[in-house]
Amino acid sequence: MTSSQIRAQARQKLTSKWGKAALVTFIFSIISYIIAFVLNLVPVLGYIVSLLITVPLSYGFIISMIKLNDDNEVTSLEFLNNGFSNFGKAWSVTLNTALKLILPILFIIVCVIILTVGSVSENTLFIVLGFILYMIAIIYAIIKTLSYKLALFILYDNPEMNGKEAVEKSAELMEGHVWSFFCLNLSFIGWIILSCFTFGIGLLWLTPYMRVSEINFYRNLIEDNNSAQ
Repeated sequence: MTSSQIRAQARQKLTSKWGKAALVTFIFSIISYIIAFVLNLVPVLGYIVSLLITVPLSYGFIISMIKLNDDNEVTSLEFLNNGFSNFGKAWSVTLNTALKLILPILFIIVCVIILTVGSVSENTLFIVLGFILYMIAIIYAIIKTLSYKLALFILYDNPEMNGKEAVEKSAELMEGHVWSFFCLNLSFIGWIILSCFTFGIGLLWLTPYMRVSEINFYRNLIEDNNSAQ
């Protein structure tokens, strides 16, 4: 399916649910902001605790969006319970994704070192080489990051899986589809810009719209994959 078709599918799924989706997004945003603001007042430790809480909280929000997409009943604060009851699984996906991204990150660091050496020594060859390699490294890192974006959706549909399995399944599903997923997210750029002119208020509707679109992208991939087997 094209990006426009997936967005249309998401809008259909959100019909009569826009208000609930915006409310859940608003409460999630407020709670996330308060947690980050309060805990970040405590240097280092506060940041670590904030990070520990944010990961399962974000997964809880995704679960709420999946339930809205699937026409299931969702309460405004349900994401809190759904997130923290899956604390270990949410962090397992996060840590396994981070491990998969070590190589791309190291590649970027090496390229930055080459660029720095070239700039300090005023070596044109090093600068050009470093810049080309840096751009390749960034593209590689983006591709690898997008490859694992479906892991939390997979985890919800397959509660028997662990984080490592969900991350690997995401990479498998996204093979040959990373560009389509990138284009889907890029297609929201206009709405994101418009939301800036609403002082972020528009994001209360745009955020669930984007998440539900990603969910439908994933569900379509699953359908196509099952049909091909």
